[in-house]
Parts: sequence; structure tokens; C-alpha cells
Amino acid sequence: MEMLWLGIVVTGAAFFRGVTGYGFALLAALGLTLMLPPQTATPLIVLVDLFITALILRTFKASDIDWKASSILLGFGLVGAVFGPFASEHMSAGMAQLATSATVGIAALIAMVRHPPRWAGSTVTGALAAFVTGMVVTAFAVGGPLAAVWLLAGGTREDKVRSTLALFFGAIDLTGLVMRYQLGILPPGFLTWVLPCLVLALIGYLPGERLYRRLAPLTWRRFSAAGLVAIAVAGGIQTTALLIFGQAAAASSEQETAP
Repeated sequence: MEMLWLGIVVTGAAFFRGVTGYGFALLAALGLTLMLPPQTATPLIVLVDLFITALILRTFKASDIDWKASSILLGFGLVGAVFGPFASEHMSAGMAQLATSATVGIAALIAMVRHPPRWAGSTVTGALAAFVTGMVVTAFAVGGPLAAVWLLAGGTREDKVRSTLALFFGAIDLTGLVMRYQLGILPPGFLTWVLPCLVLALIGYLPGERLYRRLAPLTWRRFSAAGLVAIAVAGGIQTTALLIFGQAAAASSEQETAP
């Protein structure tokens, strides 16, 4: 049952990113943390996301990337990426799952901002967005829309957003994995999950990418918006449920330990 659910989540999330260019980690985090501890799910999501990023960049052209914006994103994002694994490792499984669900919901809401105000495109805002994104992505595997909103607000031209984000997320994901390896906090049996997940991601992503190339711009925007609404709602429901049941479990535990 666990492997079946893993296959459904990874394939579906990869298909969504193939169509929209983002959102794999949002969907995968929501789904996988229902079956796996966040400390196990997060590095797995980060690695698969890195693989999909490589697929996006396989037709890499230097002219597709805004190097000035990338220098701001990478300069501050990599600093944040160093702290993320430390933060998640010192959380309990329940707290990490709650933080992941809440971050997914918030990130999906941020991603719905299609026309951010111009002031949000300043260098200072970009540096802050990059640092926070780097930290939460390596901690919980989600949080990328914050950097995307900065780019859309004026950090770069719209036609350079997809490739610039792909380069940024690739560097952040790789840093997060290296940090977890150096700290010795990759979960036991991690490598046994990797190959099946990469195959599933490939199966899901390529049809999504082909569909993206065929969709009219208006249809693509509607599909992306509907997906983000669904993710935000699911993240809110999951966060609320964790809070309610977590409080109930804590109350029950106190009653059991009371003299």
C-alpha cells in the first residue's frame, strides 16, 4: 500500500510540474507526509525535484536565464539552504509534519499572486525571499513560490522566470542534499527509494511537459490556478486536522499520565 501511494503521489506531482513548471514539491509533500515521516519524505522530494529540474534544463540556453537575478537568488538562497536541514532535524516528527503542511498551504496561496506589486521586485525583497526560500526548501522541501513572486514582481522578465527558477531550485536542492549527507541525517534505506521515484517522476513529467506545449495560454493559466487552489485548500485542511488531532492526542496523554 505504501509503494502504491508513493507511485501515485510522485507520478501525479511530476505530471503537474510538467504542465505548470512548478508545484512538484507542494503536491509531493502533502501526499508523502501522510505515509512517511517528514524527515524521510523531505530529502526524497528534494532529490526527485532536483532530477526534474535537470529535465527542465536539458535544453539549457544561457540566454534563457537572468544572471543578475540569479546572483541575488543564489547568493542569499544558498546561505538559507545551509540552515534548513538543522531546523528540520531538531523538530519532532509531528511538528515537522505540521510545519510542512502549513508551509504548503502558505506557499500555494503565495503562488496565486499573478500580478505582484512592483515594490516586491526590489533587490532587498529578492534577497529576503531567496534566504527564506533556501531555508524552507531544504527544511521541508517546499516554499519556492516566494522566489517566483519576486521574479514576477520585476526581478526579471517573464520569459526568463522558468529557467532562472530551475537553476535556483537545482542549486538549493543540491545544497540541501549535501548538507544532510554531511550531517549524517539522510534516513536509513534512503537509497532504496531513489531509483523507483526517479522512474516514476520521469513517467509523470514527460507527458505533462508535452501537454504544456499544446495548451493555450489561457487554458494553462486556468489549470495552474485550479491546481494551486486545490493545493492551498488541501494544505489548510491537513494543517487544521494535525492541530486538532495533535491537541487531542496531547490531552489524552496528559490524562493517562495523571495520578
